Amino acid sequence: MDINTIMDLSCSRLSCVNTKQISTIKVLAFGNLLLNYNASIDDPNILRRHRQSWNKFDADVNFDKFSEITSDININESLKVELSGSALRTVRALRQLGTEAIFFSACGDDQASKIISRLLKMEDMDRSFLRVQTVENVPTGRRVSLSYNDSRALYTNCGASAQFSVNFLEFAINDKNSSILRPENRVQIFYIEGCFIPKREAVTTFIVRSYIQGRRYIALNLSAEHIVRQNFNHLLYIVSNALFVFGNSAEFHEFCECWGASSTRELAEGIVKNKQAPIIFVINKGDDGIDLISNYFREGCAPGPLTFQTFNVPPSAGEDDPSAEVSDACFVAGFLHAWLQKKELSQCVRVGCHYAAKGVQPGSGSESKPTTPT
Repeated sequence: MDINTIMDLSCSRLSCVNTKQISTIKVLAFGNLLLNYNASIDDPNILRRHRQSWNKFDADVNFDKFSEITSDININESLKVELSGSALRTVRALRQLGTEAIFFSACGDDQASKIISRLLKMEDMDRSFLRVQTVENVPTGRRVSLSYNDSRALYTNCGASAQFSVNFLEFAINDKNSSILRPENRVQIFYIEGCFIPKREAVTTFIVRSYIQGRRYIALNLSAEHIVRQNFNHLLYIVSNALFVFGNSAEFHEFCECWGASSTRELAEGIVKNKQAPIIFVINKGDDGIDLISNYFREGCAPGPLTFQTFNVPPSAGEDDPSAEVSDACFVAGFLHAWLQKKELSQCVRVGCHYAAKGVQPGSGSESKPTTPT
């Protein structure tokens, strides 16, 4: 099968369907498509039997180990199988808010992709917003999320998502039956999940060089400390071309460490010295609020002086809590949705916090638009 074909969702295959002419897509999101196995277990020795440990997050685990762990979980412990991936959650939330968005990723030609297809149908999701590449002989990405009392473990293997290609991106964007790219004088955001970057540097470099001009902008989510540490040079390249940079305090601390800065203030001051366009840093500090560092004044205007603001917000999930991915995805969606409505940055933070607390519900394809707070 040609990996550049758009997949057919009419059968059990996870696919993308041809849609009518689209000219209103405001956000193109790039991330990992994962099948998540989630369970609260009674036997804390399950991980030890498989030479794994508790309180580890995003450690690479091969697919054989995934199968061993999930098969060892008692059926009575309510193993849940669900869709996962931060960028996918962000797209679903954006669409709930009324902002047209589309999700790019890849999956395997395997049983896991069929399960994802069934989950999409069960949740009555509008599958026209998916552009998913089929990669043969590579398994669909998976995640295991386990909890035992206060202990947690989160293991991920991106699988086929890591094989997403420049060729497929060009094919999807240039598809005559589904216009995706907006003219340079119409606003459009390319949202890149940090976890999408490893092994796909060629794709993100192509996005910057081929599409980011005029009123097309990059929004980057740092995603995880190990992503920053292991991919710093390329992340710095993306940040240098981005308008928005999202992350939590631990991720920005890691970025500062790699840069050689003693604080986010020093980091921001150093980056803007070599950047002609404005930039907006949005730093989620959990219970300590949201820091907003920016030299952005208004779209189309030259950068102004750096400003530093802190916003008090309701308590949020801890940085190592798997539920933090949901609130983070909804915060980003609310923030970008408000910015696209030409709201002030302070209002964008407020809207983002509102939807981070509210969350996104299944069935985003069929739900009406919620009211944006004023």
